[in-house]
Amino acid sequence: MRIKPDESKEDWAKRVQQFEYGYALQRIAQGDAVDLVLDEMSKRITQKLIHPFIQDIKNAPKPEFDLTASKQSYKEKYLDKTKPAADQVSELPTDYDDD
Repeated sequence: MRIKPDESKEDWAKRVQQFEYGYALQRIAQGDAVDLVLDEMSKRITQKLIHPFIQDIKNAPKPEFDLTASKQSYKEKYLDKTKPAADQVSELPTDYDDD
């Protein structure tokens, strides 16, 4: 069930709900279990309402991302300004005293 060009998402959602409600009533009238029909109706409504938003997300243009520039910026902003922790050894001693 597609959104009409002049239709708001709220109106479309109401139309989806009415359609699924009618479909569920038909299934109940045919003798299907009410719990099963209501469970499937809720899943169908949810899938239909989420679908256009997921499509918009998938079709959205992907931003350009430069990994090297991002790493360099992070290094300049944070890593270069942070001193090593007191318990962190930055250099190992080269001269050992054998007593």
